[in-house]
Amino acid sequence: MDSGTTTQLITVGATLGGVVLTQLSNTFVEGRKLKATQRAEVQKRAADHANWLRDERVKAYASLSTASEEAFQLVRAEFPRLPEGRAEIEARWRERRSELRKAHNQVALFGTDEPRQRGKELWKAARNGVNAIFAELDAGATQVRRESLDEVLTGISDAGDRFLEACRTDVQGTH
Repeated sequence: MDSGTTTQLITVGATLGGVVLTQLSNTFVEGRKLKATQRAEVQKRAADHANWLRDERVKAYASLSTASEEAFQLVRAEFPRLPEGRAEIEARWRERRSELRKAHNQVALFGTDEPRQRGKELWKAARNGVNAIFAELDAGATQVRRESLDEVLTGISDAGDRFLEACRTDVQGTH
């Protein structure tokens, strides 16, 4: 082999080595870019999911608050005239109770621990209080006792206040 051939072989070898190193470098850089893009996408999806969940929680909290207020207003406005119009009032109560339960279920599904607990207390205060009034009427009472009515209204109001405070703490992030 003469020196010209040797020089050409060295040049070809160096060129091929450079091409291989360039390819390896490009592959490494592209791999890092791909991983960075994937991490950014995962973070974006996680942020989108967190925002969606927060929005659903806020909707659930607002729904239960509204349903409890409607139940409170029904009890305050309609229950003092019981047993007059009982069938109509019971039908309206069943609607309010159903809405209250649906709203409570949404809080149980999307809410954090404290609002879930307080929401359950609110739902039970309304349900149990009204059930007690109907039980008194079923036992022969000729009218709703003012004390029973006040107990239900106070129970709903107090439980509602605790629920709203728990929601406010959750939504504002001041645990």
